[in-house]
Amino acid sequence: MLPAIGGGVHLSVEGGCGGTTYGLQIARDFLKLDKHVIWVCQEMPDGDRFSQLFANINPTAVSKLHLIAVGENIEQGLQSASALLRALNNIALIVVDDWTDKTGRPKTAVQKAMQGLFEHTKSRNIPLLAISSAYEDASGSGWKSRKISLDETWFLHREQIDPMRRELHTPEGVHRLIVSDEGFTLHS
Repeated sequence: MLPAIGGGVHLSVEGGCGGTTYGLQIARDFLKLDKHVIWVCQEMPDGDRFSQLFANINPTAVSKLHLIAVGENIEQGLQSASALLRALNNIALIVVDDWTDKTGRPKTAVQKAMQGLFEHTKSRNIPLLAISSAYEDASGSGWKSRKISLDETWFLHREQIDPMRRELHTPEGVHRLIVSDEGFTLHS
C-alpha cells in the first residue's frame, strides 16, 4: 500500500517518472471507497494509461471523478476547484496535476490560488495532492521542488541503480516502487 495522503502534499517529480500515474492511483483508491475526487490539470490524462489504471473500477465510481482540464490557465482550474469544493460536501480528495510550469518560478497568481485552495481543503480536512516537476540543483546537491507552502513535500524519481524502479521520498523515509499497468506497488 502506498503512503497515505494527509493534509497538503506537494509531490515533486522527476520528468517522466509517473507523477500523473501516482496521482491517478491515489484518486482511484478514493473512488474505490465510493468517494468524490476533484482532478485539476492542464491536459486530460493519457487515455490509454487512464483505462489501464481504472479497468477494474465500477463506472459509477469513476463518474465521481470531477475532471477540470484548463489548458495553460491552471489558475482558473484552481478557482473552479475551490468553487466546486464550496458547492459540494462530498469531496474526499483534490489532485492538482502540473500545478506550475516545468521550468522557471511559479507565477505569483498561481501560488496564491494554490495557497487559497490549500487553506480551503485544510479547513475541511480534505487531502490535497499537488504535483509538479522537480529539478536537480546545479550544485549537485539533489532534487529541488517548486516553492509552495503545503504540509509536506515528497519527491518521486528514478532509482540510480535500476532506472525502471522509482523512489518515493517522504518524511517517513524512502519507499521503493515498481510501476506496472496497474500503477505503483511497493518493492522491498
